[in-house]
Amino acid sequence: MKKKPAFWHRPEQFSFVNPFGPRFLKNRIRMMNQTARYRRSWPVYVFLLALVSLVTTMAAVVKQKRKTGAPVAAKPVEKPVITRSAIPKKAMPGKDPKTVEKPVITLIERPATVPDSVRNLAGVTVTDIEKQSRYAVRKGDRIYWVITPKMSFKELAELKQIIENDTRYTFDFTEIKFDPFQLYIDAIKVNVHKEKGGSGSTDEGDESDEPIKSIGGYLSRTERGELGIGGVSGADNLGTPSALKQVAEEDEKAVAGLIAQNRMRYFILKNELSGPGSSRQIIGQWLRDNPGRRNEELGVFINTENRLQLYQPENVTLLINGREMNTSEVTQVDSKELHTVIVKDIQDGPSGSGRKKRYVQLFMNQP
Repeated sequence: MKKKPAFWHRPEQFSFVNPFGPRFLKNRIRMMNQTARYRRSWPVYVFLLALVSLVTTMAAVVKQKRKTGAPVAAKPVEKPVITRSAIPKKAMPGKDPKTVEKPVITLIERPATVPDSVRNLAGVTVTDIEKQSRYAVRKGDRIYWVITPKMSFKELAELKQIIENDTRYTFDFTEIKFDPFQLYIDAIKVNVHKEKGGSGSTDEGDESDEPIKSIGGYLSRTERGELGIGGVSGADNLGTPSALKQVAEEDEKAVAGLIAQNRMRYFILKNELSGPGSSRQIIGQWLRDNPGRRNEELGVFINTENRLQLYQPENVTLLINGREMNTSEVTQVDSKELHTVIVKDIQDGPSGSGRKKRYVQLFMNQP
């Protein structure tokens, strides 16, 4: 016999009618007939509009102040054209003098040192002036500057930037030329000018490859635009401060010391042969430390009698300090005074295939 479901016993548990009584119905009808009432929010919008206007006005004022009080940007440093001097050399007979061969053995020299007499401007007593750098000082409404032969390219660029930042002038180097070993300036051209104002220029140095004489001048920091430019040593009509004069004097002495320390390098560079071919270079001290050591590649050696002797003198051209000499004169050379030997071999076409012409160059110590 089948069992009847439980709802047959309690049908009141299952209601198929929504209990939506009169109270709920009246409330619903009242809500439908009620007129919508919106809150008056216009004061809020008025406040927001006033706030936005105030912020916009303050931002415009701050921007205008920044625009009028902005500092003038510094002018970029223009890199001048640098050329390097070329000391003329003797050309090899029948060969192109423009081609220079790199020696196999490098000439050994003591490192150049600056004399102790050279001091920095920081050690100089300076009164009534304001130091801008070692090569520029401010005195009153003028800025004084100086260029010495010992200045590097970096120091020249710093001087240019200091002057252009402190005055209304443009300070240009139209030419800068250093010596072959980059120890000093041997030629320079300076041009100073101002828009709607005065200008001046000077050049120092010539084709002698000697260091320049110190030059300097002053520039006005006011609207008057006064300027002066000229030499520093000797009669000085520019009123150059004594501190800058001392810097120029010390730098010139330092350059003279560097040239003296490297005089053999300059002497050899000026007098050695140039041209195609292979080169070997050896210092005289090595030959003196190794007497009797024979090496044909060196072209010369010191024999048991402590005299210089050539290898195969019949096919050798001898040059002593750049002058062509007879090969028999090599025995008269004092080996103790020998500084450097440079051997250059070139192809000797007329003598047959594979034959070479040898040049043995002896450079003696210079007094």
